[in-house]
Amino acid sequence: MEWAKVNARESANPVLSADGLERLRAIYPNSTGTLTHCLVNHPLLSLEQLALAAERMNPAHVECRAADGQNGGEFAMAVPVGESPAETIRQIDRAGRWVMLRFAEQLPEYAELIQALLAQMKPVMDPTTGEALKVAAFIFISSPGTLTPFHFDPEYNILFQVAGTKRFVTFPLSEPWLPRAQQEQFHRLEDNLLPWDDSYRSAELVHQLHPGDAIFVPYKVPHWVQVDDQPSISISLTWKCAGSIEHDLAWHFNDWLRSKGLDPQPPQQPPHRPWFRAKAMRLLQRAGLG
Repeated sequence: MEWAKVNARESANPVLSADGLERLRAIYPNSTGTLTHCLVNHPLLSLEQLALAAERMNPAHVECRAADGQNGGEFAMAVPVGESPAETIRQIDRAGRWVMLRFAEQLPEYAELIQALLAQMKPVMDPTTGEALKVAAFIFISSPGTLTPFHFDPEYNILFQVAGTKRFVTFPLSEPWLPRAQQEQFHRLEDNLLPWDDSYRSAELVHQLHPGDAIFVPYKVPHWVQVDDQPSISISLTWKCAGSIEHDLAWHFNDWLRSKGLDPQPPQQPPHRPWFRAKAMRLLQRAGLG
């Protein structure tokens, strides 16, 4: 089978460059920073192979969205250009869309690629945050000018830029950029979008990503992204660890306490582990109360 041949041949090669791995070691897990990788021209990440992947994936995990997002706005869904998301991918240079392949690891060849990367990263991650948990891969195929609105992700994330260029803009991991209310409500509403004010620009840190660049984004760092004037292909690897899962539970517990009329203090930032609140939330969930 051709897919298997491609996968077996490519997975033996490193994903992060040697310099990229050393850079990750220096910044992981609490600092945002750019890395270098070896995925440019990877056969699994060409437009045609990604269109074929979209046709093979669970349709619920292939999302087509509008490219003209605005900070403070939504991730607006959009109808495909042509008959399917695969056709949109093939026409991405003029489609005015971005297509996300969610959970790309459901296809075995992409799962093997992700496993190769995790094997490379294991000596960096395990001594600091422990085993990577809830690993997921997202592939983004974006029209020129696509803007991904201001938001946070409740995972650790490395985004690999494969084709085209984009600006990846990050902000401090604190208020007003990451409000307490949004962190609490996320675990009830599953809405990771953040409110926007133009005054925030004074704190932005712009990372210009070219093919062969990657960026490591720590847990919950606020950011927005905009593609430049050529189509873009990027792949994002996300994961949690035991400590970040405890923080998720602690923020969920705070939301539960607020619903009871209390005003809880936010948990301390990592590497502190809010084990008491996490355990309390687990007990509430087991009792069907949270």
